[in-house]
Amino acid sequence: MIHDLIEMLLLVCIGLVVYHYLLYPVLIIGLARLRPASRGEPAAGFAPRITMVIAAFNEERVIAAKLHNTLALDYPCDRLEIIVVSDGSNDSTPAIASQFAAQGVISMHQPERRGKTAALNRAVGAASGEIIVFSDANNDFSPSALRELVKHFADASIGGACGVKKIKPADERQASMGDGLYWKYESAIKLAEGQLRSITNADGEIFAMRRSLYRPVDEKIINDDAQLTIDIVQQGYRVIYEPAAQSHEYASISIRDDFFVKVRMVAGGFQTVRENWRFLFPPRSWFAFTFLSHKLLRWLVPELLIGILSFSILLSGEPVYLALLLAQVAFYATALCAYPVVRRGGTLPAIVYVPFYFCAMNLAALRGLHRYASGWQIQNWRKAQR
Repeated sequence: MIHDLIEMLLLVCIGLVVYHYLLYPVLIIGLARLRPASRGEPAAGFAPRITMVIAAFNEERVIAAKLHNTLALDYPCDRLEIIVVSDGSNDSTPAIASQFAAQGVISMHQPERRGKTAALNRAVGAASGEIIVFSDANNDFSPSALRELVKHFADASIGGACGVKKIKPADERQASMGDGLYWKYESAIKLAEGQLRSITNADGEIFAMRRSLYRPVDEKIINDDAQLTIDIVQQGYRVIYEPAAQSHEYASISIRDDFFVKVRMVAGGFQTVRENWRFLFPPRSWFAFTFLSHKLLRWLVPELLIGILSFSILLSGEPVYLALLLAQVAFYATALCAYPVVRRGGTLPAIVYVPFYFCAMNLAALRGLHRYASGWQIQNWRKAQR
């Protein structure tokens, strides 16, 4: 009886991991190919007024390059407003942004640091554009990114449009390979989700939405982009994915920085679920189904992996489960052996790097759940090194 229960729990854990990483992507991409979304071009001359909101906390190293990139984008300058909100910055970020005032850049700064969400609320409150485009200070947009994003708003059913995040190749940055592979995987899923209905989570680095749909976000919210996505969907609009609108940035310099970003995002993810549980549970809508399949399961994978390892140990008296256990031990041992190399700043071949990165990010997700469950959450984020 106990043996059967353990065996069932093991199969459930394996099934959920396989479903999340393989079956759900295959399902969603397959359905999208069977029913591709219509993407008609807007009427000639469609150029709504845009406000680009750039959140910049202590970004003196990159803010000037970001503004040069923004001013050079292929969009009518008289239809583009640029706001840099640098609340809490104690470096020269506000001063550098102010140097672009003659080119129409608005620099908003207050000494108190209340977090990114509060800064975004303040900037959107001052915006004049009918479309708000959110961006970070450390990324560059492709020249046509704004046109590619806003063309979708000619369709009255579209409330938001998210571009694709591209990681610039840089061998000296430890997180570059892992981030690059991850975002390619994410892009394929998001494109399919957007074709069918709505993506589950916009990326705040390159995200456009109708100003009229913006609801001020609670300052305690960590993942503002996730909350805005849900707000738009709850109002009956779609959030779609536009791969032709591209944001380019470098990965974190070290895996350590990437680790803490993941911890914060996962803790924020569970916070998002708590704030919106009535909308997500039970999953009565297509959005709720995709959110639970794509997002919540990803944040729970570490617990499922622990379950698979534990139940494999308990059943290891049988050859098939012993083989499963040995495969896991080999996988985790490979990741563990890679750690000293990464810590010294060394590089790894892909066959070793992938298990290491997978384990590191799932360990970060585990810590993120612990941080959320323990109530130890911070409103202000730990900045990764540029």
